[in-house]
Amino acid sequence: MPFKAPQITAYGDSAVLIDYHSPEFSRQISEHIQSLAAGLREDGVWLETVPAYDSLLCVFDMLQTQQSEAIAKLKTYVKTHKSRNKEGSKIIDIPVVYGGKYGPDFDAMCEALNLTPDALIKAHSEETYLVCMLGFLPGFCFLSEAPPRLHHPRRPVPRTQVAAGSIGIAGWQTGIYGLDSPGGWQIIGRTPLTMFDAKKDIPSLLQAGDRLRFVPSTKEIFS
Repeated sequence: MPFKAPQITAYGDSAVLIDYHSPEFSRQISEHIQSLAAGLREDGVWLETVPAYDSLLCVFDMLQTQQSEAIAKLKTYVKTHKSRNKEGSKIIDIPVVYGGKYGPDFDAMCEALNLTPDALIKAHSEETYLVCMLGFLPGFCFLSEAPPRLHHPRRPVPRTQVAAGSIGIAGWQTGIYGLDSPGGWQIIGRTPLTMFDAKKDIPSLLQAGDRLRFVPSTKEIFS
């Protein structure tokens, strides 16, 4: 394992946190976190596993398992777990219209980063991203790191309304808004796909551990 062993500690009365304390984004750690989570879900013991960029929260039934037992199980599991190879797994295509009314910060980002519109689109869409976690609001997808030349600060003043499906950049992060909401990310495009539908058995279109690629499209996909 090419990174330090994590801290495994109690997190409240009925959860344990596996924390790798990475000082910056690590694709290797994020992939490993997703592999750990997938294995624990198959185990059938844990009520919930909640992955983040460099940590994994594991929730257990405190009526069935003592916390010391849960911690011991996870320490053994982490030591013996072998990360699964994600190469060759399915990649989900997310159609995107970049710029214009669908990406109100697109032109300003091109200017700030000294990129042509085509170069920005190419840089953002040629990457294969990992869905590292869901959070902030229902269906919001935090993805793996954007290409370094696209790193850009958040907006100094957040918008009061960002449309669901908007794709944004904030610092090194890129992500997709699941619902209409306030937000301070730089919005460069939007997808017409419904990212979150509370009426569905699985409300979020994407789940942590999925892999995706953005597909540049024309505005007609919103027709």
